[in-house]
Amino acid sequence: MSLAEELLADLEEAGDDLDLQDDVDDGKLEDVEEVSMDTDTKEGSVHSVAKLRDSRQLKDILEKIEFFQSREGKREVNGPVEADPEYQLIVEANNITVEIDNEINVIHKFVRDIYHKRFPELESLVPTPLEYMKTVKELGNTIDKSKNNEVLHEILTQATIMVVSVTASTTKGSGIGYR
Repeated sequence: MSLAEELLADLEEAGDDLDLQDDVDDGKLEDVEEVSMDTDTKEGSVHSVAKLRDSRQLKDILEKIEFFQSREGKREVNGPVEADPEYQLIVEANNITVEIDNEINVIHKFVRDIYHKRFPELESLVPTPLEYMKTVKELGNTIDKSKNNEVLHEILTQATIMVVSVTASTTKGSGIGYR
């Protein structure tokens, strides 16, 4: 199994119930749930650093969002807006977006620290955390995949893909041991 496949495996298993694209974080969490790391190194798996995805707090917010989405029609608010449960949910959802951004950064650092051994130059070529993690997922330990890769065209610009391909062919990195 390639590193890219392993990056995907962990979070796909438990990530089916996370779909905050329109409601909480405009797609950021959905992108992150596609990336995971499970190597035989002492670093462990991404689950050791990504705590929010399986948290009760996130599950409660998702359930509340689903509940309010299922209600049809407009309803009137009695009393102050701040006391309305739907308003409180919006505040909670906004607050959790900060935690989601923090978790994205933690996962990015985790993936970067491990993948740096394979392709150290990639960090400077793809500085955006989500694009970096998606690129790592796609390239895995076989960085020759950077040439003529349709998935990379969805992630990176043509110019960046070209630079990544050239750099991948001359990288100083070495293979990463994984199961």
